[in-house]
Amino acid sequence: MRARMWCSRLWRGRPARMHALLLTALVALSGIIAVPRLDSAPPPRTTLLVLGDSLTWGSNYFAKAQTRLAATGTFDTVVVDSRWGRRISGPTSARYSGVVAYKTLVADGLRPTAVIVALGSNDVAILVKRREFVAVIDDLMNAIGNVPVVWLTVHRVDSANVTRQSQRFNSTLIKELARYPLATVFDWVSVATSDPSVVDPDKIHLTPKGYEVRAKVYLALASELAQRASDLTSTTTTTLPTTTIAPTTSVAPTTVPTTTVAP
Repeated sequence: MRARMWCSRLWRGRPARMHALLLTALVALSGIIAVPRLDSAPPPRTTLLVLGDSLTWGSNYFAKAQTRLAATGTFDTVVVDSRWGRRISGPTSARYSGVVAYKTLVADGLRPTAVIVALGSNDVAILVKRREFVAVIDDLMNAIGNVPVVWLTVHRVDSANVTRQSQRFNSTLIKELARYPLATVFDWVSVATSDPSVVDPDKIHLTPKGYEVRAKVYLALASELAQRASDLTSTTTTTLPTTTIAPTTSVAPTTVPTTTVAP
């Protein structure tokens, strides 16, 4: 009885102090403050895909393009996927369709962060209308998606008709890729015409020297693409992970910067 009376008198005598103590205990137990963690996640892995036809196949066979691209260390992974007779698109196998080849590689787990496209040499011998070129170009670009791309122009002079179709394809390619902010066109025609010794007598394929030149172009383009991919990543806003602490002490606010080819 005395204990109950004493507690009652204590409570009546110090209500403000007891109320403050209870509030402090509740805040300590349940209050939390979100504070950004300053440790950064590892950078994402980078993958370069070179998608081509027989010109790319020759650059890989004669000039070891994939080995040399991988040796630079510019990308974590380098894949050179090329086939003789491959076209840009079409209802066919991965061997003969760039679109199907790309989708097959992605389905198998490849995640390109940059792409060099070296296709079109076989299309200019079959397609004749500008709208047909637009359709196959868009088909592949839509499959690739939102990553940096460089597409090489086509140089075929094995007949007057194919030469005209190559020129039509190249002008269409330049105009069409202007619609894709992350895509550019590389002028392979200027390289091939500046030194006739790079082109094979069949006026379609390349000489061993030509394949070496082509491989060096791929090396230069890979360096450019790596920089573009890096710039793209650095301007993307990322969300920092947060942790929680009990407010037993006052924490000053912390400002953390955010980062944004032929048959």
